Amino acid sequence: MKYIIGVDVGTQSLRSGVLSQEGEFLFVASREYSPDFGEGNRAEQRTESWREALFETLEEVGVYLAWNPKIEPECIAVTSQRASVIPVDRDGEPLYPALMWQDKRATRECDEIAAKIAPEELYRQCGLRLDPYFSLPKMLWLKNNRPDIWQKACKLIGVQDYIALLLTGRYVTDRSQACRTMLLDINSLDWNAALLDMFGIDKNMLCELIEPGAAAGALCESTAKRTALHAGLPVLLCGGDQQCAALALGLFEPGDATANTGTGSFVLGYTDRPAFDEKQRVLCSAAAIPGERIVEAGIYASGATYNWCRRQFFGESGAEDVDFEKLNAEAASSPPGANGAVALPHFSGSAAPYWNPLAKGLFFNLGLGTTRGDLCRAVLEGIAGEISDNLALISRNARPVERLYVAGGLTRSPLYCQIMADSARVKVVRRSNVEAALLGCLMSACVTLGVYKSYREAFEAIAPKQSQTFEPDEGASLVYDHARELRRQLYAALDRDGVYTLAQRG
Repeated sequence: MKYIIGVDVGTQSLRSGVLSQEGEFLFVASREYSPDFGEGNRAEQRTESWREALFETLEEVGVYLAWNPKIEPECIAVTSQRASVIPVDRDGEPLYPALMWQDKRATRECDEIAAKIAPEELYRQCGLRLDPYFSLPKMLWLKNNRPDIWQKACKLIGVQDYIALLLTGRYVTDRSQACRTMLLDINSLDWNAALLDMFGIDKNMLCELIEPGAAAGALCESTAKRTALHAGLPVLLCGGDQQCAALALGLFEPGDATANTGTGSFVLGYTDRPAFDEKQRVLCSAAAIPGERIVEAGIYASGATYNWCRRQFFGESGAEDVDFEKLNAEAASSPPGANGAVALPHFSGSAAPYWNPLAKGLFFNLGLGTTRGDLCRAVLEGIAGEISDNLALISRNARPVERLYVAGGLTRSPLYCQIMADSARVKVVRRSNVEAALLGCLMSACVTLGVYKSYREAFEAIAPKQSQTFEPDEGASLVYDHARELRRQLYAALDRDGVYTLAQRG
């Protein structure tokens, strides 16, 4: 039996654990944190929060292993959130808080990029739509707005890269993370020299590229001493959290798609080649499987929006004390269509299919009879409706989606899973793994270690066998068709008439 130490660096928490080659979680330690959201679409995070969370959880892992000396881990395997930027100096010390993936300040920098290269051409080269979500606009924001930081910066790295630096002392990233920078050629999967030159970014400011699942280096002496782990333990970078989650959900076949819901929702479709949408509404990214790609669409705030409902609508009971079962029960008391209530779930701007960082959340068609349950259900229907729109785009640009495998916080609700099946008119299969990213990370590491010959074999051995299937109901689907068209018309009217821009000025 082989064991690994898995590290999952999420948006809300970092988890380190000891896992067996069969997918058993022997021990898990976690630390919570959160980005700092501010005016002007700012989203930053103190790098110390990751450093502290990493070392503290690995110290707990070290204690567990000391009490269980027969368990000898083969490696440390890392998966992480994506598309954040941290400038560091020559000593590897961060110079500025991380510009998080939710940070949307770099809208002017997007205009600057568009003036140098047509967004359509950029999309064909890097697979990403021009948007402040990604790393390049954030890098240019630092260059334009914090020239002092830019001058001191030796490297521009992501969150996973920072974790790798703390563990190994080396600047390394894998291609599934690098593809979110806008500086990786999605066709060759190498750094794009023309784009680097165009925007004045020295290649030396970026990390060394490796394949997903490859070793970034060995655990350095200083970190080993602090955590009581063995120096020299290989450190593998297994890929972006969403790509790893897709592995654990079984994204291997044409017609399959996955939707992993945490803070946001990420919808990934299978493709056997680079795939592009004529209107750049879906993304093409590197997969966690070396040399392969995925088609991806995302929603910035899905689980976060439903959590907002919990805090705001149940505040009289003490927001933090109300569990989601009560929220789900009230949502279930409302019928399909939420008694006419409609929600645009753009509480943190809109990613696919609209790609509008200025978009805002909206409730519409409320009356004096509208209940708290109607509003909660309207949010679930709004999220499911946007996922359905994104699945339609993936079907159009890759392969028609027939099965949707889901995991994550929202999917614990059978109501949400049924709404998803009805809205998308596809079979929804809920996997029983709540740690999809960490399980996918384990799968990647086990293939690298030679425990399993293929990713499919690793999936069969590691992924939980229990699942629940939700079949679409045509009657409910017709109701959701109407609600989805109403949401589209609402968004179009607000965008066309400049309401989002007006709200931003206010």
